[in-house]
Amino acid sequence: MAPSFCASFFFSLSLAILWICPTYARLSVKVSENELKVICSSHEDPPFCLQALKSDPHTPLVDLVGLTNISIHLVDVAANKTLALIRSLIKTADPELKKHLDDCLEMYDITISETEDAKTALKAHDYETVNVASDSCMTNAETCTDTTTSAPPLQQENKHMRYLCETFVVVSNHLL
Repeated sequence: MAPSFCASFFFSLSLAILWICPTYARLSVKVSENELKVICSSHEDPPFCLQALKSDPHTPLVDLVGLTNISIHLVDVAANKTLALIRSLIKTADPELKKHLDDCLEMYDITISETEDAKTALKAHDYETVNVASDSCMTNAETCTDTTTSAPPLQQENKHMRYLCETFVVVSNHLL
């Protein structure tokens, strides 16, 4: 009786390992050119998504987690650049526009904080938190876009930022 119990136990353990490993294996395999295209196909502007991700020289060498890290980095850099633009626009804005710019300033501060949270969550394999941060990034960029129609330079930066946030979203969706 003992030998059949051991055989059953090891068989069950083997099945469990085989069931769990493909999930982790999928995350740790280099992302191919075709997979990049599939990931970016759900983006509003797939060529933008591909170009943004390929702008990092590490893209051909990374797995899905690394690609997510690249998308977070792209958002972080753009958010800091846009934050600097907002700060410079506030200095010369009329009171009504200043109010909207202050709102955007807050949105971008939140985005930068959440990208830091996403980096921490990614290292901890907390992909749900990463995905929530990507969705928040989109919301923040859209909110700022909706409130600053009278600041054309910021409109362009917000559009760029929204596309980078969407890239972050489509990449992080593949972690789940």
